[in-house]
Amino acid sequence: MNNRERVLRHLQFIYPEEATNSEIESATGVSPHAQVYQKTQELLKSGKITGWQVGRTWHFKATSGLGNDQMHSTSPLIFNRKQPQNKYAQFEINARKAFTRKFGVLLKSGTAGDVPKKWDMVSKDGEIVGDAKYYTLVGGTRLPPAKFSTIAEHVWLLEKTGAKVKFLVFGNQIEVPKLWLEKYGKLVKDVKLYFLENSGKITLLN
Repeated sequence: MNNRERVLRHLQFIYPEEATNSEIESATGVSPHAQVYQKTQELLKSGKITGWQVGRTWHFKATSGLGNDQMHSTSPLIFNRKQPQNKYAQFEINARKAFTRKFGVLLKSGTAGDVPKKWDMVSKDGEIVGDAKYYTLVGGTRLPPAKFSTIAEHVWLLEKTGAKVKFLVFGNQIEVPKLWLEKYGKLVKDVKLYFLENSGKITLLN
């Protein structure tokens, strides 16, 4: 497996989560940093991944997850993560269904406004835009600073879409968005943060 394949496989494995070049470097062992940057740009141009830039930091996301045959591979990349990939992918699907019911409008993945990012949930007219996040605390107990930065960036990007309804929906550990709101909630203008339970119950957090 060459470096390009390793980068793509990692992004497919963590789908629908995104990752920065630094996170990809740490997870895959591909180095130096310039090599990771080169491979993500190649994959971006080929259409195998999507990407957007906030400041000087690039964020990348695979266009789809690994297939069942790849999920059972013995690649060490798969066993480096504690959560099986299908939980992330399934949460995105569940979130899309739950919020389609909530708003009474079909939501699909797509882009909105002038923001060069593919969102998990977008209405046909672009008036509703949302993204799903399946986060956990570091070690189950400590604050995740990298994820906090990602949440802030997504809130900022959502505000730039021009949509009437803008939201993030979280799964797994409700403590993550709650702690983020305690620290940065006063800065949020009109982006709603929700938590989606396994039962399908939706809770507005802010």
